Amino acid sequence: MYKIGIVTGQFGVDVASQELFEAASRVANARVVDPIQFSAELNNRHTIKVGSVEATDFNALIIRGLDFSGETDFQFEVFEQLDRAGIIIINSPAALQIAESKFLTSFILQEKGFTIPPSVIVQELDDAEAFLGEYEDIIAKPLYGFQGYGVIRIRRSEVDARSRIKWLLDEFKGICLQKYIPNPGRDIRAFVVGDQVVASIYRIARIGRWKTNIRAGARPIVCRLTTEQHDISIRASQGLGLDYTGVDIIEGPDGNYVLEVNGAPAWGGVMEATGRNIAQDIINYAIYRLDSGIS
Repeated sequence: MYKIGIVTGQFGVDVASQELFEAASRVANARVVDPIQFSAELNNRHTIKVGSVEATDFNALIIRGLDFSGETDFQFEVFEQLDRAGIIIINSPAALQIAESKFLTSFILQEKGFTIPPSVIVQELDDAEAFLGEYEDIIAKPLYGFQGYGVIRIRRSEVDARSRIKWLLDEFKGICLQKYIPNPGRDIRAFVVGDQVVASIYRIARIGRWKTNIRAGARPIVCRLTTEQHDISIRASQGLGLDYTGVDIIEGPDGNYVLEVNGAPAWGGVMEATGRNIAQDIINYAIYRLDSGIS
């Protein structure tokens, strides 16, 4: 029986990790792996351990998150070395590094021909003001963030527009600014596992709001993707090298834009709207890779 680790420092509060553990337990020897348990012994031979167990005893690790009470750079380097050793890491360290960065994600997506909102990455206020001078309505967000934290909408006409951008820069040092794309008050979350879109939803913003995050109160309903949206979702996931992801698409007046491609997406709204067991899809994909010998 395969040994699969669910990697998280927040198992008690991370519902996705709990669902992955439950799904893995049905088909494998499942264990929760808190990355603060990682240690490395370098004494003629190199050994990476999870507590008292050698990490190479695991056949696959599903990464949900690091443990910020420890040294996260070391934890990530451990994943890189285990990946080199042939353990299946989902999502891979290389793909996670891209998906974690809004700069790298947008840069690579545009390089591969996807349509993204006009964007700029800035570290200085003058550069941000120049972008706001070009576009009257923008979205500002930290380069590294999740679940909508620190994401704000700014209009050039607002008297405090400059101070709001300055606050973001002071808080996060570097930020991403994007042109606001007019839309029907919703976005699309297409959940991709392997080479399949296993479920897709509209996330409908609350009346009078523009944010479509489920945690911000958006309502999830089933979405039937167009052929183009389905193709975008698969190609975006594969273009960044992700094993599973939530691809966020917004329907602009002139077509589809890719907003985000997530490295450790939540799927509560997807399950609520569709009933699809996303955790089981991810575990089935891991088992498929193990059975097929796909590293």
